[in-house]
Amino acid sequence: MAWINLSSLAEIVALIFGLFGLAFFFIARRVDKWPWRMGIVILSFVVVLSAVNLTESAAFFYRAPLTLCRVLFLISTLLTPILPLLVTAFFLNCCGEDWRRSRVMVILYALTGLSLSVELYHLLTGAMTVTSDYVVAGPPWPVFYLGMVFALTAVPLIALIQRRKKLSRMQRIIFLFCFLTPSYTQSVLVEFLLLNDLVHRYQEQKDEAARQRTRVAVLQMRPHFINNTLLSIYYLCDREPQKAQQLIREFSRYLQSNFDAIVEEGTIPFEKELEHTRAYLAVELARFGEQLHVEFDTPFTAFRLPPLTLQPIVENAVKHGLDPNLEPLHISIFTESTELGARITVEDNGPGYDPSADNEPHATLDNIRERLRYMCDGTLTIAPLETHGTSVTILVPWQSS
Repeated sequence: MAWINLSSLAEIVALIFGLFGLAFFFIARRVDKWPWRMGIVILSFVVVLSAVNLTESAAFFYRAPLTLCRVLFLISTLLTPILPLLVTAFFLNCCGEDWRRSRVMVILYALTGLSLSVELYHLLTGAMTVTSDYVVAGPPWPVFYLGMVFALTAVPLIALIQRRKKLSRMQRIIFLFCFLTPSYTQSVLVEFLLLNDLVHRYQEQKDEAARQRTRVAVLQMRPHFINNTLLSIYYLCDREPQKAQQLIREFSRYLQSNFDAIVEEGTIPFEKELEHTRAYLAVELARFGEQLHVEFDTPFTAFRLPPLTLQPIVENAVKHGLDPNLEPLHISIFTESTELGARITVEDNGPGYDPSADNEPHATLDNIRERLRYMCDGTLTIAPLETHGTSVTILVPWQSS
């Protein structure tokens, strides 16, 4: 279309990007309320402003009724100064400040209010209007308007320089361009920054949710397991004091590993998780003796995974597979390096796994599966063995290890 120029093209991009951003924001409603609301407000305003500016450009080009052109020009003139205020409020929020109490916003409110008052006065008096030739006449006080543009640009720039250490490098660059460029370019830049901020916050919340699941798993340590272990230590103190000391040492290592998992912020080396699993099994072997047999075949350990991944799987196998009335429980733990990533396999000869059941083992494994997916894009699969028993396989992709 002939009426589309560079600024109109930027407005179209801003409009499309804004509509896409609004849809994305409505989908991601679980992010923090304040950034979510700010994003909705800014994107909605950008969509409205872009639509008005595009309609104004088309009306001027096709010489629509003069009254309509003047109304569109009035609306565009009054709306345009609001966008820098919203961008500055978002900038202050990214710096961790309350924009409603910021001196920067107070100064901008005063400058914007003065500028709008003068513009409105000139529009109402006809000093600045759309002529019959579809040309904008004015503004009559060029020095005043240039001074206002300079002041409205200088205030956020000074604020950006003062707060530059509170922002990432990309945020500093984009805000710099936002404060220096015209409104149609500013719209696209701030939309990009909003979407990037939303994705970043959404990922942070997913990571925090994964960490919370780890903490919950630690805090839900089975009370009867702790009680039974302490009772075993109590009875061993008289009969086998050396074995009691060994059990206390292994139980202490097990508890310490659990509590260390609470403060972990990301993945941990597999050796650390393997040590935790060995500490747990040492306690169980001391308690159950010949009823439990464990085999380790873990030559490959050079990878990382979420804390409390292997140990709960092994604990699950012991808890639901150990039965004094049945044959001894055998658990095998293997690791290997594959083309897709590091693979861990845990096999047992217990009663097997019922995928249709809705019980604690399912909850435990689902918890591990979610944390694997969120923290390292890993997978967990469960399959029955040919005879009886269960095989649990964990795959950690190379790019995450």
